[in-house]
Amino acid sequence: MANIFSLRFLALACVCGASALACHHAPPERAGVEFQPQSCTSARDTVRPPAHATGNALSAAQRDTLLAEARTRRVAWRARAITDYRIRVAVGCFCPWPSDPRVLEVRGGKAVALLDTLGRPEGKLREPWAPNTVDGMFDFIEQSARSADVLAVRYDPCLGYPTEIRGDQQLGQVDDWFWVKATGLTPRR
Repeated sequence: MANIFSLRFLALACVCGASALACHHAPPERAGVEFQPQSCTSARDTVRPPAHATGNALSAAQRDTLLAEARTRRVAWRARAITDYRIRVAVGCFCPWPSDPRVLEVRGGKAVALLDTLGRPEGKLREPWAPNTVDGMFDFIEQSARSADVLAVRYDPCLGYPTEIRGDQQLGQVDDWFWVKATGLTPRR
């Protein structure tokens, strides 16, 4: 019995070690240098297909699945204790907001600066980018999973944060769709 336990532990250690080696992060950014996203050689992102593929709104079971996955991934994210990072965010919706990406600087889990994609200051923190810290995106997923007719979420395969959120508040309603893309999360010191 001890040998079986040891073999299982060794196999788990190998899998965990291989996963850790597969995730590499870009070196810290320098002013004036284009934003460098993290690279990852592990498995592909997790995607939940949109409910509208069948013409129907999310079922109660689909909502529960989206909520459970978001909660599980949030716990895993918080266990990583990454509270200082930069993340490239683009947001789009039916509204006239600009959809071009910006880099959000986060310290202690709170957005503190908005930068252009070259790392230069982009003015005051403002919507649509500022709410999209990792915890902010998890909040948005949970809210949308309860209220939107359609919701699809993609997660980073290494760090588990949301990289894409797409949805439609009410099927058949004009101008109520939305999307958020968040990529290249780079932990800071």
